[in-house]
Amino acid sequence: MADGSHRSSKGSGAFPVHQADELEVYFNEVAHGRPVGFVGSPKWKPPTDVYETAEDIVVHMDVAGMQPEDFTVEYAEGVLTITGERAARHEGKPHYHAMEVQVGPFERRLLLPVPVNPDTMHAAYDLGFLEVRLQKIPRPSGQHSVKVE
Repeated sequence: MADGSHRSSKGSGAFPVHQADELEVYFNEVAHGRPVGFVGSPKWKPPTDVYETAEDIVVHMDVAGMQPEDFTVEYAEGVLTITGERAARHEGKPHYHAMEVQVGPFERRLLLPVPVNPDTMHAAYDLGFLEVRLQKIPRPSGQHSVKVE
């Protein structure tokens, strides 16, 4: 960068941490430098992308080996919560040589960066990816003025 500072490829390099009911909030940069809060929990966290189009906020989660009915998707007060549980895929008592696939319950709580209409929420699971879409609430455009009386 021009100022000589180093930026991590994982985000801004300066991750503000706030304590709130034993949850840690990590802010990662997304398109145009807008922060999206990823709220932590003790459960494992599938890799998740959050981006916006002209009309929608899109959450794209990489979580193979599940069925659509294995997910719970909820939205309340600006936070999208996705939970589920991935079962182990093995027969009998395995002797592992490597174990990298996370199993068990997971949860992602995402503080969305813009207001959305919860009535438009749509979730679909295909080829190992869960996609959740919510329409953004349009921001007022243009300049507004009022006559002082």
